[in-house]
Parts: sequence; C-alpha cells; structure tokens
Amino acid sequence: MAYAPFFPLGGFSPLQSSRLSEVATELGASPKQVALAWLLQRSPNILVIAGTSSPAHLRENFAAADLVLSPAQVTTLDGVRGQVDLL
Repeated sequence: MAYAPFFPLGGFSPLQSSRLSEVATELGASPKQVALAWLLQRSPNILVIAGTSSPAHLRENFAAADLVLSPAQVTTLDGVRGQVDLL
C-alpha cells in the first residue's frame, strides 16, 4: 500500500530544524532536499508529492532522489520529529 505524506515539506510553515540544516550542510544540499530524501529512504512505499511553483524548485525536488543518507544521518533526522512535525 502506498503512503503519500500530505505537505511533506511543511506547506505554508516550512521545515526548520538545526539537525536538518546540519545534515544538509554535510551533504551540500538544501534542507528541503534532505527532508525529501529522508522520506524516500524511510520506506519503498512512500510516494512524495512535493508541490512547487517553479521549474527550479522542481529540479531541486527531483535531485533529492539522488541523495544517499548514511545510517547516522537517518538516525539524526529521525530525532527531528521531536522538534517539528515532518509529516
């Protein structure tokens, strides 16, 4: 069964977390890309629909699929749930 998170990047209240920003810096990616990559790596049945209003953001969102998070980075991001609601 597929799962599609509603507003995976926070909708009108964009994600903000120091842990998310730290992992993004490590990967040379944006926090939004890291959040999408984290969702995609959590389970093969997650379908991410990240809305966008520009081709540049669409390309940025697609690039998230190429990010590979280490087990330590995934653990760090799993801890973000206590700070903000990623889903």
